[in-house]
Amino acid sequence: MTGPAAPPRRNGELVFEAPWEGRAFGMALALVQKLGLEWRTFQEHLIAEIASHPNAPYYESWVAALERLVVSQGVASESELARARARVTAETG
Repeated sequence: MTGPAAPPRRNGELVFEAPWEGRAFGMALALVQKLGLEWRTFQEHLIAEIASHPNAPYYESWVAALERLVVSQGVASESELARARARVTAETG
């Protein structure tokens, strides 16, 4: 992946500043594979998310793109995602 959607790298290796970033990366890869999608499908969501929020941290855009993909593919609804976000927020304080 190149351009604005390219993940951060250092010395050619992917860079994750926090464990959740690596998990989000893996979740996107797994979902695309599980649904039998082209990687480009996720990239398009990520590029759109970065364009609409250019100052957002990269992996926050990644998660937002993943959420958009989940909804667009009918894996979960917006309300299901909202409940999951609320649950995580409550658990992590």
